[in-house]
Order: sequence, then structure tokens, then C-alpha cells
Amino acid sequence: MTGLKVAVGRMAGWSAGHPWPALALWLGVVAVSVTGGALALRTPVGDLFDDGSTGRRVLAYALAGSAVVLLLLVALLAAVLPAVVSLLVSVSAVAVAAGWWGVVARLLPERGPSASVFALVAVLGTALGLTYCVLYLWFERRARRHGALRPDAARTAADASRTVLLSSLVTAAVVCGLFVSGDAMLSAVAIGVILTVAAVMLAALTVLPAVTARFGRRLGWPRLPVLWRLTYRLGPPRLWPLLLRPSTRRPGWTLAASVVLLAALALPLAWWRPELPGHPPALLHTAQAPQAHGVTAATIATVIAATVLLGFAALTAVFRSAPAAFAVTVPATLGAAAACGTATVVLRTWKPEQAPGSWGHSTPAAWAPLLSFSLALAVSVLLLRMVVLRLVELRNAGLPPREATARALTSTSDGTAVTAVIMGAVFLLAERTASVEVGRLSLVLAMSVVLTATVVRALALPALSVLLSGSRWWARGAARQAGQSLPQK
Repeated sequence: MTGLKVAVGRMAGWSAGHPWPALALWLGVVAVSVTGGALALRTPVGDLFDDGSTGRRVLAYALAGSAVVLLLLVALLAAVLPAVVSLLVSVSAVAVAAGWWGVVARLLPERGPSASVFALVAVLGTALGLTYCVLYLWFERRARRHGALRPDAARTAADASRTVLLSSLVTAAVVCGLFVSGDAMLSAVAIGVILTVAAVMLAALTVLPAVTARFGRRLGWPRLPVLWRLTYRLGPPRLWPLLLRPSTRRPGWTLAASVVLLAALALPLAWWRPELPGHPPALLHTAQAPQAHGVTAATIATVIAATVLLGFAALTAVFRSAPAAFAVTVPATLGAAAACGTATVVLRTWKPEQAPGSWGHSTPAAWAPLLSFSLALAVSVLLLRMVVLRLVELRNAGLPPREATARALTSTSDGTAVTAVIMGAVFLLAERTASVEVGRLSLVLAMSVVLTATVVRALALPALSVLLSGSRWWARGAARQAGQSLPQK
């Protein structure tokens, strides 16, 4: 892990020091990936959809969604040029991921091609690409506002790229749990997500350091005066200290209440019945129907356990602390389950006539909640990881548990809000895609973003963090981590 972080830091530093070669390298990667994917797939894009009108409708939705996302980026960044750069980088990352996916689909014909996987790659690539771009540019400009007249471009690029690397590794580890199912389409989805994460990470190592180093302050122009003052205000947030009082003063009761609330939101999953295409409604409530497609309680429990444990292991490697990884994994798991349960009720109320079909390759819609949980867990972990990372830094600096938790959540509130708004907007726009399966999945991911940024972040995470960071388990982990770092000095 240390050697990989060093290599990533050096590559980002090279991109910042040589912006034009780095941009040329990325354009070459985009051209080769798109061309290779098109040649390997040997399938016209229109043939991936039901008919030509479906492809045109998807293209119209994509253009309209890009315009809405661009306006949202301009409002969040309070400037035009960084918004355009962020959108272009995310679109190019999606193109690279789609090209790689075409090559893999050719090498593994039983796992593709599929319009659902292609749409999922586009949605997740756009969400992750925009998130990393906005956070990179947003924090770099806030550093300038706080007095850093000329930040070290190479050092800033290396630090930001290491953060992107760690987040990407955790996301990839979480979705690897889908391979345990043994289903061809779920394995294809996992491969598509991993390729998407890799493409976004490569863009963060090349394009973002090069653009930031080359243009510098000019990335903030032309800026919008009113939005600029609202977006880049100085001083700590005033709302979060009030929201965190119950969690920091009575963490035990707050944690119990949050667990009960999230469990109640996830309760509709207990009455969920698999919807299998090609079977009459009477078979939907029998045990033989889902078992005929391999959807058994043991398989579902195994995949969920593998997803959670892989995420916990990846977070332990990132934090070098099992208690810190536990503080992220448990609230993220509760938030993902609550998002799936809430989305089930919303979909049955909002679109009762729109039942999901097959994902392709004999993969029934009975797998959809399992896929939704895995991706929702990845999204929730992505939103909570930066908070606990800041908490670990403050606890190592000697702050008491309550103060460290409050400062960690308050200092990362703006960044989390920006990330949640971007990802939530992309997922809600994706609900309008032609694929019913991806639209329903996108609504689950949007629910996960909302619940993680509000209930989980304000109640479950701070309460559990206060309880854990003051325990002997956390103290033993911190002492062991300090003991490992002493010989390096």
C-alpha cells in the first residue's frame, strides 16, 4: 500500500510539473480506449437498445442531463471554467471506462455486452468523476482563499491523488463481493464498476493535476459574484455544531435511536418478494421460483457478508486501524439497508406498474436488491470515509473523543455537502434513462446519498465515533499504529 501511494504521488507530481504532456497522454488514452472498445465489441451502439427510438431517447436524456449538471456545477463552484473542465473530465472518464468494458465484454462473452451494464458504467463514472473533480478544484481554491497565495502544485496534486486512490480502492473492494454470487451479470456489473473506478482514478492522476498547475487562479474565472460569496464563505459552519449536540453528549442513546430508525426504514425488505420475468404472479410467492434462478437466502447472506467484510478489510488497510474501519462500516451498512427499504416503498407507490425485467443472461430481477445494497454501501462508504479519516488525525493529535468527533464532522461538512449534491443529482437524472433496471437502481443510490448525508452523518456516525474513539480498542489500535511508525522516523 505504501509503495502504491508513493507511485501515485510521483505520477501526480509529474502531471503537475509537465501539464501539456500529461494532457496529451490522457487524450491518447481516451482515443485508444474508445477505438479499442468499438473494435472489440463489434456491436453498433444502437443494437444494445431495443430499437432506434430508445437509443435516441437515451441520447436526448444524456444531453439534457449534461446541461442540468453543468448548471449545477456552475452554481456550486461559482465559476464557469472549472464547471466545464469537471464535466469534460468526467465524460472522458466515462468514455475510457466504456471502451475498457467493451474489450472485457469481448474477452468474456458470457458477461456482456448489455445495455444495462453500459448505462450503469456511464452513471457511476459520471458521479465519481464529477465528485473527484469538484472536490479537487474546490479544496484547492479554498486553500488559496485561506491565504495560500501559491500552493505547491506538485504536493497538492500528490496529496489529492492519494486520497482519490484510497477512495477508489475501497469502492472496488466493496463491489468485489458481487463475484461471490457466481451470476454472470452480477460479475459483469462488478467488472464494469471496477473499470469505471480505474478510469476515474487515471483521470485524477493526469488531467486534474495538469489543469490545476497550468491554469491556477484562472480556473476561478469568470466567477459569479453572489454565488462566490455564498459558496466560499470563510469560517466554520454554524448548523452542524447544533446537530451534533445529542450525538456528542449522549452517544449511547443517540446510537440506539439511530439504529432503530434506520432498521425501521429497512424493514420493507422483509416483505419483498422476487419478481421473476416469464412467471405468473402466483409463482412469485413460492420458494421454488427464486431457487430456480439460484436466488436463495444462503446465497444472498453470503454475498452481503462478503461485501461488508471486504469493505471493512479495505478500510482497515486504509486507516491502519480496525476501530476506525468499524466506525465507517457499521453506519454505512445501516444506511445502505435503509436506502434499499425506503426505495422499495417509494417505487411501489410511485411506479407500481413498472416492474423490473431481467438484467440479461438469465439474470432475474430478484438479484436487484442485492446489487442495490452493494452499490449503496459503496456510495455510503465514500461519503463517510473522509470524516473518519479526519477524526483519526485529530485523535492522534491529542484531542478528546467528543471534541475530535465534532471538529471532524464540522470541518468536512462543506465537502460532504458538495459531494452529496453532485452524486444525488446525477443519480436522480439517471432515473430517466431507458433501462428500467438502472433507473430503479439509481433511485436506490440517490436514497443512499440522502440518508447518509443526513441521518447517518448526524446521528449514527458521530455517536459511534465518540463511543469507539474513547474505548480501549481504539487506544490499543492507535498505540500499535504509533509503534509501527516510530522505526520509520
